[in-house]
Amino acid sequence: MFLSKEALVEQEEAIRLRVRQLSDEQRQKYHKLTLKSIKDPDNYAVLNWCFIAGFHHFYLKKFVRAAVNLSLFTLGLILLFTVEPPWIGLGIYGLIFLLELPQLLNAQNIVHQYNNQQMQACLDEVISSSSDKPLA
Repeated sequence: MFLSKEALVEQEEAIRLRVRQLSDEQRQKYHKLTLKSIKDPDNYAVLNWCFIAGFHHFYLKKFVRAAVNLSLFTLGLILLFTVEPPWIGLGIYGLIFLLELPQLLNAQNIVHQYNNQQMQACLDEVISSSSDKPLA
């Protein structure tokens, strides 16, 4: 499900407001965590545009979907060169293209939503780890 750009911006702003309420030490830890997990929408779009094999799903750690996409891609390739007529293999590629076209057209929002989820997870981790510390 794709959220609208406005909803994603509101979601991100709510997370950023909560981050501003953290202590300096917590905020530093939060930024270190997010730096490792935030993804670039342009990389996602390039992977989707250049390779219909599903590498863009690996980029966002959607391993099951990536494996299904890669399997379909491989099956289409095999059928393209081994079955006469090659329409079956081309049909599989057409199906992959139709399924992945919305991913390409919404790449910015998909990665923005992923990044918001990662930011929220990092925030939750920082908050929970600081509440586990014994009080001095």
